Amino acid sequence: MEVETIDLEFQGVRGGIAAYLVKGEGGHILVETGPESTRERLLAELARRGVAVADLKGVFVTHVHLDHAGAAGWFAAQGVPVHVHPRGARHLVDPTRLVESARGVYGDRFDVLWGGMVPAPEALVRPLADGEGVEIAGLSVTARDTPGHAFHHHAFQIGGDLFPGDAAGARLGGSGYLSVTSAPPQFHLEHTLASIDKLASLAPERLFLTHYGAVPDPLAHLAAYRDAVELNAEFVRQRVIEGMEGETLAVAYEAFQLEQGFRLGLPSSAWPDYQAINGTAMCADGMRRFWQSRFAEGGGSQT
Repeated sequence: MEVETIDLEFQGVRGGIAAYLVKGEGGHILVETGPESTRERLLAELARRGVAVADLKGVFVTHVHLDHAGAAGWFAAQGVPVHVHPRGARHLVDPTRLVESARGVYGDRFDVLWGGMVPAPEALVRPLADGEGVEIAGLSVTARDTPGHAFHHHAFQIGGDLFPGDAAGARLGGSGYLSVTSAPPQFHLEHTLASIDKLASLAPERLFLTHYGAVPDPLAHLAAYRDAVELNAEFVRQRVIEGMEGETLAVAYEAFQLEQGFRLGLPSSAWPDYQAINGTAMCADGMRRFWQSRFAEGGGSQT
């Protein structure tokens, strides 16, 4: 098996969003498509490798957020089966609600950032259950349910290789700084931690992050990411207890992330790339919503 990383150069950021071309004995599959706005870049990179869309045996998307699966419907419309979590399948067939929600967040920037989403023919959308495997292109691909970032999230395992989507965070340029992928509205702390533990229990030999690239020591990465999730979730919990929200919380969270990056030797020039891929204001808001919901469930208790 061969794995090639395709840099989609989202918004001009190199090493920010990856799609993975995986070659088996019977052909190629694609893991992640990236957004519709980078589809032409993806197609050009496939062509440069001598792979036509018709050559692809299947597409696998970890979840249906636009930075991972925005172009998935287009591939399905060309006749390529798209494999996805059962909870995400309907959003590929009818992406109306997904697109409207994103337009509400991004406003006038939506088209430039994401470029829309083509509806996928239902017959070409293949939902996979947790632990379900697919024999395709001479490869055995197994879906691993990994909620926490989203309820409709899979990691895909091929032998000793894992493609964890956003279940293992964002790490750009080989940095030691790990950005917690806690975008609203579905971030859930305990599910995130359980998913990290689940990935570690699979003892992966290689880990291929959508954001971004191959990780040389998967178990060390997962342990460090688990620590980062706990640290940053606790920071937001304390700020919510203090009454912070909105822009004040966003500024406080970004400052906390910058401090971590500085301690880990992250160059200041890399910070805009992290913000473009996994903005701190968005992540702080995801954690805030989680804690406020948790406090409400506990009758207002903040312990």
